[in-house]
Amino acid sequence: MKEILIKISNLKGLTSRSEAELVEEANHHQCDITMVIPNGERCDLKSIMNVFALSPVNQGDEIKIICDGVDEDSAIAGFNKLSQIFQF
Repeated sequence: MKEILIKISNLKGLTSRSEAELVEEANHHQCDITMVIPNGERCDLKSIMNVFALSPVNQGDEIKIICDGVDEDSAIAGFNKLSQIFQF
C-alpha cells in the first residue's frame, strides 16, 4: 500500500474538472485507489459519481490518495506527475 498527499491550491478548491482528472488517472491502473479528504470521508477514486458525492474540498486542504495492488508504484508515479502538470 502506497499513498500520496496532494495539496489543493486552486482558489475554488477541488473542482469537478480536477476531480475528473484524478478519476481519469485512477482508471489507468489496476490497483484499488481510494481518496480520503480532510474530514475523513473516503471514496473509490475510479468512480466519478463517488467523488462527486464527497463534501467540498477547499483551498489549502490536502487530499490523500491510497493505492493498493499490483501496480501501486506506477499509480503513485502517475498521480505525482499529474500533480506537477495540473494545478489542483
